[in-house]
Amino acid sequence: MTSHIFGVGLGLFVIITLWISAGLVFLVSLRIEKRIGAVALAVAAIVTIVLISVPRAVQHPIAHNNKPYDHLFVWRLILLILLITSTVIGFIGYIKFGLMDIAKPQRIRNWIL
Repeated sequence: MTSHIFGVGLGLFVIITLWISAGLVFLVSLRIEKRIGAVALAVAAIVTIVLISVPRAVQHPIAHNNKPYDHLFVWRLILLILLITSTVIGFIGYIKFGLMDIAKPQRIRNWIL
């Protein structure tokens, strides 16, 4: 039995996380002018192909149980989506403006002891 979030299984979230991290490594490697970004994208592509080619588990239908409906579920999902969105935007802003800021060294003209 697998858990589904919005009808999507865990494997898709693993692939999304893999590609987001590969994209971030690619962007950072562009900034520092190294060639590790292409390697990260190639590894992400290979891992994605392997994960897609692995056969899925056999799923048996679940007996339907009548459970009470949580009326606050939709509002909790909306709050969760807003929190995840703001976290991703904040993380991207931190990487762009905090980590990728170029600090050039300046010459010390006089020494104060």
